[in-house]
Amino acid sequence: MTSATRVKGGYSLLVRLSIAFTIVAILVLSLAGGLLYHSLWHQLRQRDDDEITVKMNDFLDQARGLGNAQAIARNAGLFREEMLSHPEIVFGIFDERGGALAQSARPQQRFTVAEPVNSVQGQPYSCSPPSIGASRCIYADVRLASGEAVRVELAHIAAVRYSVLSRYRDDVLLVLFGGSVLMGVLGYVIARRGLTPVRLIGQQISRIESHNLDERVEVGAVPVELHEIAGPVNRMLDRLERAFSRLSQFSSDVAHDMRTPLANLISASQVTLSRERSHEEYTALIESNIEECERLQRMIETMLFLARVDHAQESLKLGDLDCQSEFAKLSSYFEGVAEERGIRLLIDGAVQVRADPTMFRRAVGNLVSNALDHAASESDVALRAYRTGDRVAVAVTNSGSTIPPEHIGKIFDRFYRINASRHGSAKNMGLGLAIVKSIMELHLGRVDVVSGAGVTTFTLYFPASTAVSAPESTSKAGNRRAATVSGMSAS
Repeated sequence: MTSATRVKGGYSLLVRLSIAFTIVAILVLSLAGGLLYHSLWHQLRQRDDDEITVKMNDFLDQARGLGNAQAIARNAGLFREEMLSHPEIVFGIFDERGGALAQSARPQQRFTVAEPVNSVQGQPYSCSPPSIGASRCIYADVRLASGEAVRVELAHIAAVRYSVLSRYRDDVLLVLFGGSVLMGVLGYVIARRGLTPVRLIGQQISRIESHNLDERVEVGAVPVELHEIAGPVNRMLDRLERAFSRLSQFSSDVAHDMRTPLANLISASQVTLSRERSHEEYTALIESNIEECERLQRMIETMLFLARVDHAQESLKLGDLDCQSEFAKLSSYFEGVAEERGIRLLIDGAVQVRADPTMFRRAVGNLVSNALDHAASESDVALRAYRTGDRVAVAVTNSGSTIPPEHIGKIFDRFYRINASRHGSAKNMGLGLAIVKSIMELHLGRVDVVSGAGVTTFTLYFPASTAVSAPESTSKAGNRRAATVSGMSAS
């Protein structure tokens, strides 16, 4: 998937925030509208119940005052007149046989006496008389002075209440829709304004090019919530600036070191070809050119190795190595060089270390080669391995010139040499210690150097989660030394 595809398939934080504001507004307004609607419904029903309860008491008092059923029938108009101001209330007064003594004036709103189901006398309840529809009803039986029993029934028609609730529901829906749209628009404006610092950070970063890598995002000018973005971006720019500086320096060093052997090849060839030469002179030229080409080949191979390590493309084949045995092999390899200078190689490696065999030999071999180059004549170079905490240490010590303190932090840089006069030598390319450092980083270890009083010690620290003591028989094996140096490279 390309970066363009990822951008196309991305999403807008501004749109998401606007949608979130709208959803929140819908939820809040719906909850508020629902609660208010329920509260109004309850209050309107309570008002109806209170109204028919008061009228029921008035009717009961009037019925008792009239004293008998015939008097109630003759004065039915009194009850109707009292209902003139309450057209939504329907009433009926019935004798013991269910006959109507007094009813509402409108015939279409009259109802017959019925035994209410699941209701209590004197308490309002929901009902739906055939000729009236949904209502709130109430009934009560009363014994008159004549000994006759009559029933009074009232029904408050719910149509008016439902009409009010319907209009209120429409208003709530209108407010819900309008409020949600308004909240969405306001949310968009607020989110857009709130994301302005993010756009400013993007603009600052977009202005940074290879020629101004020293510029940084102004952390103090952005909100606290964006410090977690600005801080890592600045640290990333720090790493990029350092990497770009190293790359520029590396390119300059490579150009300088490759120019010397190429210049040697060209000048030697031009001088030789300037006139007729003997067979021996041509042979010497070819041998010299081959030596310079081999140096270039070693340099290119070394740089490719370092590049693979930097990009984690060099795979490790870890195994348990016996340091004593590995030291013996290295001692045999370097013995010829050591004997030429009268240097003794001492080994002590009674531990095992988990490492890649080829890289372990290359790293330690580079340190031994470096120690032999700088060791004083008739001195010792010691290879020692030991456990320290949760690591295995491999130390190479030589006696000779002390490394100045100002160079300690730079000797592991690529193409760095303490002695500038050694530049261009066929042997020293300034990459040996850089390789050692890269190999240790690949093993998740580290390399340290201590130099003082004429003694210099380079120490490799390997993770020792699987390190174990080597058998006694193995620690005494192989103090072998060869007389000549084979093809191992210590660059």
